[in-house]
Order: sequence, then structure tokens, then C-alpha cells
Amino acid sequence: MGSGMLPAGAYVTLEHEYILIFRKGEKRTFTSEAEKTSRRNSAIFWEERNNWFSDVWMDLKGTVQKLKDTKIRERSAAFPFEVPYRLISMFSAKGDTVFDPFFGIGTTMVAAVAAGRNSIGFELDENVEDTILSRMKTAVEFSNSKIQERLENHIEFIRNRLETGKAVKHTNQHYGFPVITMQERELLLNNLISLKKIDGHSFEANYSDDPQVEFIWNSSACPVAENQKPNEKRYSPKKPLQKQVQLSLL
Repeated sequence: MGSGMLPAGAYVTLEHEYILIFRKGEKRTFTSEAEKTSRRNSAIFWEERNNWFSDVWMDLKGTVQKLKDTKIRERSAAFPFEVPYRLISMFSAKGDTVFDPFFGIGTTMVAAVAAGRNSIGFELDENVEDTILSRMKTAVEFSNSKIQERLENHIEFIRNRLETGKAVKHTNQHYGFPVITMQERELLLNNLISLKKIDGHSFEANYSDDPQVEFIWNSSACPVAENQKPNEKRYSPKKPLQKQVQLSLL
């Protein structure tokens, strides 16, 4: 058919990719109280669920993936951060381990760090090692910016919902801001405190178990929550959650 602007002179391009989801064995169960608490803390927002569990992600686009290091192939073939971040948040709980057998430049690892999960990865191309390790230098700032973005998006969603007169029946117990469902009441997005190297290719991440101050109920950053009743229960600060992120290169 060829390409061009005139009728019958152009062709339809293939600009999407498929994500296949498989489950090994029976449906996962959460039996102990610790497992149940981790699952509740790992909840996603109602509005995120409606978008993330749709069959087409219209809001994600590919980006230029050229690498600066001349020793590495010109294109990394890495997918956007948001792809593994969403999938990890959708199908795992905090403290779970994410395995990536085709590590590339470490996008899945960065997403696991941001989501509070362990990760192990393998990569045959030794030339990408420096690129992977350099990404860890900005992982704390990058992860916390993504968490802040999710919280800001939720506040904006709630503000718009209240302005249209729609009901918001529940309150998150950590932040005190409104949420749509009971399953979101214990949702907590852990800020990354530090990420330190413990050996050649292994890192240990430390997280805060306290909600971000700027998003707590009745703060200046969350005026929408003033329309809600104060939450009845508060969680006292806990010791930081520790997580080890492992990276192995063959």
C-alpha cells in the first residue's frame, strides 16, 4: 500500500503492545493477619482501579529510548515506568518479590522500589550495568515523586467528585482524606527514605510507615477533606519497613 497522505496511499501502523497475564496454581490467599494487613495497605484507589483494570490503557504512550553510552545498543527497548509500576501494584502486595529475567536497564526494578516490593533481575548484557546502577542514585527522589503524583491525582479526583455533588462515604485511616470504598481505608503509599548499596549488585531500601504530612486530613494540601468527618482511628508511627532489592548480572 505504501505510505503518504493521499487516499489508498497509507497504511495502518502497529502502535500497541499486548500484556499477557498468567497465574500459576490456585488463586492466592491471604491467611495470616500480617498478610491481610499488607494486602489492605497495598490497595489502589478506586479511580485507579477503573483505569488500570481496563483492557486498553489509552493514557500511556511510548517514548524515545536512545541510550547515551556508546558501548550499549542504541535503543534500550525499555517500556515506560508506568507499565511495570501498575502491574506490580495490581498483582502483588508490599514485601512480595518481583522477578525480571530480562532486566535491561532496570525499569522493573525501579518500579518495584517505588511500590515497596523486593526485586531480583538478571541481564546478560554487561554493558548496561553502569546504566542500571546509575538509576539507583535517583531512585529515592523519583519514587517519592511518583507517590506524590498518585496522591495529588486522588485529591483532584475527590475534589471534582464533591464539586459535582456526588457522595464520598469513606475516609482513609492514614491520611484522613475521602475515599470511595471500604477497601481503600487502609491504603498507604510508603515514601522511600533511603536506598543503600550492600554489595556489588544488591541494595537495601528503607521506607517510612508514616503518611506524608502534606496529604493528611485538614492540611492545606488537602482542603477537600474538610467536607468529611474526622477519621475515628489513627495509626501510631511504626519502625521503617526494610526491603532488600537485589540485582544480579550474568
